[in-house]
Amino acid sequence: MKSLKNIIALLIISLFTFGTSFADNVDNEITKLRESVENASANDWQLYANAAERCIELRSNLSEAYIWIERAIEIEPNASNLELKADYLVANGANEMAVEAYRTAILKGLSEKGYDVEKAQKKMLSVMR
Repeated sequence: MKSLKNIIALLIISLFTFGTSFADNVDNEITKLRESVENASANDWQLYANAAERCIELRSNLSEAYIWIERAIEIEPNASNLELKADYLVANGANEMAVEAYRTAILKGLSEKGYDVEKAQKKMLSVMR
């Protein structure tokens, strides 16, 4: 019984330590993303998009991520940026708006070489279900 208590105590301590270090790592990564965006050239839409995409993956700093997505679209309104906006909207539960953003991305992507229209279609269909 004593070893079970020790194992449980060790698990609790490990979870607390891991959770704290994970939060610190996310904060550090967000700080680095902010710094890269602040130092970006005026027309580096990919840097804005990549920073926003990482925030969506981390589910952190989402309000700033939206600003970065809009900036990327302002610089280069392409299908990838529009799809990223749709991904952001899905992450925030705005599914109807996301479907419309996916539609816009798909239509734009039909005329862009190398854009994966099928991937965006699958995302849109999964949101519509």
